[in-house]
Amino acid sequence: MSTQEIHSQASNFLGFVKTGVDPRTGQFTLAMSLPLAPANHLAGPSLTPTLAFSPLGSTQNRGFGLGWSLNLSELNLNPDAPMLRLVSGEQFAVDWANSDLNIGGELAFLDYKLRAMRVIRTAENTFRVDLKSGNSEILTRQDNGNYLLSEMRSPEGRRLFIDWMPFGESQCIVDTIRDENGTLMQVVSKNGEVHFISHPDSDHTCTALRLMLSNDQLNEVYLPEIDRAFSFSYQAQPVAPGAELLFPVEVSGPLGAVDIVHWATGENGHQLPEAAPFRHLPRVATWTHSAGGAGELHRAYQWIGDHNFLGFGSDQGFDWKHGQDNLYQVERDYEYELIETQHDSDNQLLATITRTWNRFHLLTLETSLKGDCEVQIETLYGIDPALTWEQQPAWCQLPHNTITTYIDHAHDNARRSEQTEYRYDEYGNVTHTRYATGVQEHSEYYPAQGAEGCPADALGMVRYLKSKTIVPAPVHQNTANQASVISIAYTYEALESLLEDGLSQSIVVSEQARDVTRDRLLETTRQHYVSARNACYGSLASSVNTLNGLDTITTYRYEIDGDQRVTYVSVEGFEKNAQNRSVSSSCQSLITGLTTLEQSESGVRTCYEYDLLGRINRKIVAQGSDFEAVTTAAYHVGDAVALTFRADEAINPVMVEQTDVTGQRKRNWLDGEGRVVCVELDDIDQAPGTFRKIAYTVYDALGRPVLQSAQDWLPGSETPLKSTTAIRYDDWGSVSCIETADGVVAHTRHDPVSLRTEQWQQTSQQRSPRSVTLCNIATSPVEQQLYDQKDHLVRTTVLIRDGLDRVIEERVKVHGQADIVTGSRFDAYSRVIERHLPDGTIINWTFAPHSDGHHPETVIVTPATEASA
Repeated sequence: MSTQEIHSQASNFLGFVKTGVDPRTGQFTLAMSLPLAPANHLAGPSLTPTLAFSPLGSTQNRGFGLGWSLNLSELNLNPDAPMLRLVSGEQFAVDWANSDLNIGGELAFLDYKLRAMRVIRTAENTFRVDLKSGNSEILTRQDNGNYLLSEMRSPEGRRLFIDWMPFGESQCIVDTIRDENGTLMQVVSKNGEVHFISHPDSDHTCTALRLMLSNDQLNEVYLPEIDRAFSFSYQAQPVAPGAELLFPVEVSGPLGAVDIVHWATGENGHQLPEAAPFRHLPRVATWTHSAGGAGELHRAYQWIGDHNFLGFGSDQGFDWKHGQDNLYQVERDYEYELIETQHDSDNQLLATITRTWNRFHLLTLETSLKGDCEVQIETLYGIDPALTWEQQPAWCQLPHNTITTYIDHAHDNARRSEQTEYRYDEYGNVTHTRYATGVQEHSEYYPAQGAEGCPADALGMVRYLKSKTIVPAPVHQNTANQASVISIAYTYEALESLLEDGLSQSIVVSEQARDVTRDRLLETTRQHYVSARNACYGSLASSVNTLNGLDTITTYRYEIDGDQRVTYVSVEGFEKNAQNRSVSSSCQSLITGLTTLEQSESGVRTCYEYDLLGRINRKIVAQGSDFEAVTTAAYHVGDAVALTFRADEAINPVMVEQTDVTGQRKRNWLDGEGRVVCVELDDIDQAPGTFRKIAYTVYDALGRPVLQSAQDWLPGSETPLKSTTAIRYDDWGSVSCIETADGVVAHTRHDPVSLRTEQWQQTSQQRSPRSVTLCNIATSPVEQQLYDQKDHLVRTTVLIRDGLDRVIEERVKVHGQADIVTGSRFDAYSRVIERHLPDGTIINWTFAPHSDGHHPETVIVTPATEASA
């Protein structure tokens, strides 16, 4: 039996490659990203290899344990199930009938419609994958017959190489990952262990990841400088006579988090159509996640009916085809549905989430019910239900309308909906967006064959933005202070590839912003790039911003200094003299990509030191000066230090000890999610070396703080002064109540249906005035009401906003008095340029003509007597 015969587009979504349950498929998947800095002196290309587990692949050991594999691009041209898998985790079935397998020919796919990728056969044993991003991948035929990723190319023509070696009888395993300067990572397998060794040929070599295998199963993963491992336990489940798959049942992390999974098997699992390789596929029944303590979150999963992502139960019969998404054969409406319930450790129901997918595995409806509060998210796609998959438009899988509806079942099912609209071209570019606020964005792209302002695209794709126009929302108030339509236009030039046979790319050389409403040029930015064919080729060399005829020039200079990349940034004002010039710099490690040194415009140097996991363990501010300040951090994960110094055994032995510039130490104790639960401070004033608890936090099952306590220690006192704050949440997930130690309770009543928020404070004896805030769909206040303690309306403040949500008028209403009105006018950069005060005084601001930032140059106050003259 080959599980490769089961292919579904349901796995082509980001939810599948994250640790946890993929609700579409009901599978519990695990993934780990390997640390790999951008290649070629941080110039790219970038590759983040992901080590991922899939139960469907657990019949094979590809070098990392049954079911585990590196998600690197791979092309399998087995005629029974030809398939392309990409680094992103997406996979597509090859369309034999419409593919040209001759040299120079292009592959076609059964389940990929956008024109954002092309796969071309460049030689007998080589294919090239061109992506819309400009990156290319070279797939080379290996001994096992598959075409594996052997080279990545950046748009500038820089390369990253992947070397493979045989593993087992028919598999290949990564040997090394190299750039043009040396080896970035080496994979070494020996005696049941797999080591990922970073920069093996340099002085900075280390084991970035260590895998421990037993009986071909990956059981433990160790990170550098941490003695505790990620551990995995599996359970074999029969799926066909004589065939079993592995399913994870327990996962624990070094910080103490634990996941426990129970599976629905046999007829309680997914049923498969006739002629599938097996009859049933197990699916997750319950999943319990614990971060330590009482904050366990229990999830249970229930599928409605017998429909699933494999197409079982379709009214329309179809023949099972190996290596294809068989649900795409269904030409009638087909949905599958899942209900997820969440409970805490006290078995209190927290939420019920219902999800529905269509026949193309697209999430069409997600409903979340918490108490009496329900949120529905309906997504409409560019699908014509009357057409088959083959007849659907290229953008059929992209969301076109997202409708979010809030329902309050406690108030006669009151509801409110808001909608966001999107439109695309056949390359997947967003051409139009209408937000729920009414603001619109229009995007225009240069044609593939090129036009004035942009060379022809070497990939034959439409991918370069020509202009973006932002149209403010329509407003109903009769006011002249309306927001302008703003448009930004882009022009490009060709940048040749560093490779002789490489494809050129287009780079932005100018940006021009216009106020379309007033037909006025706002500013222009011209960009130049490094043309020397060195490590910095194609990097930004200078940027000239012209505003009101005045140039601000930013220049960039790059150096490779040992294992550091140094970037110098110089900003020169339009005055073009030393007094109006600033220089700053930063250093990045070529090994990790992390910033190691920053020097500000004033000359202050800040140095950073990291451990092997990239955590800061030392920071030096004003390095080398008389004012040098050093802070340090030490990390202890289940080691002797954490076990020795924890106050009691109930505390998770994970701790970060920080030392500030005065030498005082603070210990943050963490739970299994890395959240701070307890803080201890060195009592350097009264008892140096003695750590006092000064704060602790309790979290609920959803990870929200529900109890926060702070305490202080007085000299000579054995009992601390304690202040405790309790936090409660409403069914919308917002904070509804904060009770402090003095007995004051701050209430917030949040209602997303009416867009209304009420706030007041209360004690056992009295209640404060109450404020009511009404918001618009952007959740910005449009009316504020203040009530006294007898619930009488004291005043109302009405805020009138323009189409970009800026307050252009504030009107305070008090019964029996004239309205108090303040008006404001903004420029194209949302800076206030004029304000009319209630007494008739007018204030005008002007700003530095060379800047689009908030740099006021003049403030002019015109008294009411002069303003009215």
